[in-house]
Amino acid sequence: MNRLIISVSQSAVIEAEGAILGCDRCSPGARVPFWQILDQLRIRPEREVIYLLPVLACCPSCRAEIDEITFVEPKSISNLADTPPLCEVKREA
Repeated sequence: MNRLIISVSQSAVIEAEGAILGCDRCSPGARVPFWQILDQLRIRPEREVIYLLPVLACCPSCRAEIDEITFVEPKSISNLADTPPLCEVKREA
């Protein structure tokens, strides 16, 4: 099966941060890899995808860094549109 490789935008990473409660370092309910959260935010998730993050995401609970394979605890999908980003973007000087 052919896989699609997607370079995720920084704004998509921030949106996905807002869709989680915590990560495997701070949340006992963290059982979903972060890439599945990114998958749920896509318009057409019918194809298998490999995600490349431009920046690491930030856990809204403990502020740990989150990559594509970090296990997270998702919020309800129906609340995604109303969730503001919870971590500041780190910028290199």
